[in-house]
Amino acid sequence: MAKIKQKKQSSDEWFDAVVTNGLSFLHSSVERLENDAKFAIIDLYTAIELFFKARLMKEHWALILTKPDEANKVKFENGDFQSVYLKQAVNRLEKICGEEFDNAAIENFNALNGHRNQLVHFAHTDFFHGNSSVVIEHWASWYYLHNLLTEQWRPYFESYEDKFQQLQRKVNKNKGYLSAKFEALKCQIEIERKKGNEIEECPSCKLESAVITKTYNWGHDIECLVCDVKKLKLKDIRTEIKCDSCKKSMEYFMLTDEFCPHCSAEITPEYALEQYSYLYEKEDPDCLIQDGCDYIAYCHTCGDKKPSVVYVDGLWVCVFCEDRGWTATHCNHCDSFVTGDVQRVEDFACHRCEDEVRDDILAGFN
Repeated sequence: MAKIKQKKQSSDEWFDAVVTNGLSFLHSSVERLENDAKFAIIDLYTAIELFFKARLMKEHWALILTKPDEANKVKFENGDFQSVYLKQAVNRLEKICGEEFDNAAIENFNALNGHRNQLVHFAHTDFFHGNSSVVIEHWASWYYLHNLLTEQWRPYFESYEDKFQQLQRKVNKNKGYLSAKFEALKCQIEIERKKGNEIEECPSCKLESAVITKTYNWGHDIECLVCDVKKLKLKDIRTEIKCDSCKKSMEYFMLTDEFCPHCSAEITPEYALEQYSYLYEKEDPDCLIQDGCDYIAYCHTCGDKKPSVVYVDGLWVCVFCEDRGWTATHCNHCDSFVTGDVQRVEDFACHRCEDEVRDDILAGFN
């Protein structure tokens, strides 16, 4: 077997090369989905494995090898090695990196792998009998992968976010197969309504086909009958603020990007926070928007140094990361007004002072 020689590269260069390769397979998958679903499935699963390997490489390049204890940098650079499959990659990310994955996402990726194996190693009868179920799983796989790359793995893939969003825009245009399934499921959707189940628009395929399975104060769990996506859909926040440019009102938390829907002026989170602060001042002129004010809390999720959580539409919502549903309370130790687990804040400390409190406790044992 002829050896493959590749140029010497740094760890960052190898990471970029793997991500770029994954992106090329994603583009191919999206472009082929309508007319050549078979290769779209193969390309998408290949991309999924590549991104899992790229995430492993962020810890150490040897982790993508089936036998890391036999790692050889020269062989790695020449492509002379066996790499992990998805199951191994997931296992290592969970046990070594402390990652936690959505079970529905991993199950979907594994199902896609099963279809891919049938296509590559034998044959897949669904592609010869007009069955669209496999194509629908393709949509769900892209949805879960996109969420993984832009949310959970955002710190590792942030520099590629524009390319991910470009792909997302392409995917949103390829809905012919989803519309066909939606039409076929109209009777079933109506049966769900008659059972008393609430149906609403799916955040993934944008069709009115998502069954609400459980309701919380901050949103509800949904299962889409068309694209099979299962996720928590957060409660819509409708309180409006005015654009600084055109002065027209907009629902900031409902924007899909940071631009005014009327004049396309940029609407930054900092500006939105300022505007929601003004709303509080109108309701209570004696309230000072500063540290300790009972109207703006520190967010324990994004940990920003500036108070960024506002009380809107009956929920505490962070203007920066948009996490919602938590209770805001004063910390007994540092008196900061924060969100988080109230019991933990009262019994131990908040996210702003927990390190200091922990150090004080440990010092007491020395």
